[in-house]
Amino acid sequence: EPGRPPARRSRSAERSVRLRRVHPDDFPALHHFPLAQPDNAWLAEVAEIIDGLPGWLHSIEAAERDRHVVVLDDGGEIVGVGAHEAVVDEFGRIHLAHRYLMVTAIRDDRRRQGLARLLVESIVADLQRRHTSSISWLVHPDNEASLAFSRAVFPDADETSPPEDKPYIAFTLHLGDASQ
Repeated sequence: EPGRPPARRSRSAERSVRLRRVHPDDFPALHHFPLAQPDNAWLAEVAEIIDGLPGWLHSIEAAERDRHVVVLDDGGEIVGVGAHEAVVDEFGRIHLAHRYLMVTAIRDDRRRQGLARLLVESIVADLQRRHTSSISWLVHPDNEASLAFSRAVFPDADETSPPEDKPYIAFTLHLGDASQ
């Protein structure tokens, strides 16, 4: 319309957030990945896991366990991170069609923007394309936001409290064979 200013786009619409594999240049950002409440016990554990991802990804067993680390990249800035690997049973057998989602995290200053959902749903979609049958993850019972997220976004996931994982709550999402 003449005389009317052009519609303003939001900052989020101007940016393109994408999921990609981690690159060695990303490791310093992971080392200093900002999480909320650093004095919180389960967040301290998440920070430790994220800090250890470069070594985990390049360890001797990484290839056979099909380990993956992905990041949410917003214009060259890492705003989220996730890592998963094949499930290893109690006999040491590796099950490539069953995945363990070891960690997902969103940078503290980017929370409450739908990025956690984007990260997790993107990982799940990628694993479905790779014919994954199930995805399991653990949530600390004090992590109320992650518990609520897991229950709301994946209501069909099985929820258990196995004694070997105490105090964590285990979730397993059955995908079936994506090739069928």
